[in-house]
Amino acid sequence: MSLADVLGRYPAGERPLAAPAPLGSAGGYSGSRLWRYAATGGPRAARAWPVGTDLGRVVRVHAWLRSTSDLPFVARPIAALDGSTAIELDGLCWEVAPWLPGASAVNVPSVARVRAGFEGLAALHARLSGVDARVGPSPGLAARRDELRALIGGGFDLLSARLSARTGDPLAADALAWLALARRVAPGVLARAAAAARLVLPLQPCLRDARPEHFLFTDDVLTGLVDFGAMDVETPAADLARLVGEWFPRGLADDLRAEGLAAYRRPRPVTADEDAAAVAFEELADVLVAERWVRWRFLEDRRFEDDRAVAAGLTRGLARLRRLAGR
Repeated sequence: MSLADVLGRYPAGERPLAAPAPLGSAGGYSGSRLWRYAATGGPRAARAWPVGTDLGRVVRVHAWLRSTSDLPFVARPIAALDGSTAIELDGLCWEVAPWLPGASAVNVPSVARVRAGFEGLAALHARLSGVDARVGPSPGLAARRDELRALIGGGFDLLSARLSARTGDPLAADALAWLALARRVAPGVLARAAAAARLVLPLQPCLRDARPEHFLFTDDVLTGLVDFGAMDVETPAADLARLVGEWFPRGLADDLRAEGLAAYRRPRPVTADEDAAAVAFEELADVLVAERWVRWRFLEDRRFEDDRAVAAGLTRGLARLRRLAGR
């Protein structure tokens, strides 16, 4: 089944005026595939969700997005001729949505852009707080706590054995440096994460992948928030920790970090327990960001569209761990 078969199920104004441009994963690692095309209704993005994605999950995410209808920087999926926003064909789930303008400001963050990005995240959380809301421990904190516990319980040893057999790999030195440091800081991080994982927190639909690359700006205005593939019920503290931890890790641009956190808190106050959860999420990421790249390369032999992504991810994760250890 081709993209043309999918787009043929949409109204005429949503179909391509010229051949859609394939974008591959557009820099992501979820397994989604994207195309951009021009339609009478405006620029569009077609997305094939990762193989194995359940249609019910896509429908649920789309329902959550409908509650953000007043936010101009959120692209809500477009309905096909039968009224559905998610289409399943030959085992793949598809959607079409407006292509939002703007570019990532990861490397050129002004104070105005930082404020706009964090205010946008707070606005999104406020809209989503009215659907599927509940209270309880954070599922994400529990999962990451268990990941770190498994590393301490034998995962570090497995990685060490594999790295010892791959010392000729150009990334082995950084991987070994991460391993030695991670072994040292992991017990303290685990203890703090275990305490935070017991907190009873407000839970609601959240991005769960609030990377700064997903926030698009035109001048200093937030004009796009993209990639909702990881959405699920979680504490908003997880999104806040992800955005601030990746955009402004502690010790780098702390002034912009403070501006962002203050901008988020103005429309959406953060409780002491949410603060504690955010700290735990960020510390866990400080340890686990590089672990993923080490595991993908040395244990799973995973391949990426851009091989430089592995080196960049490992470098970034090792830098975060070193700053954590320095604190």
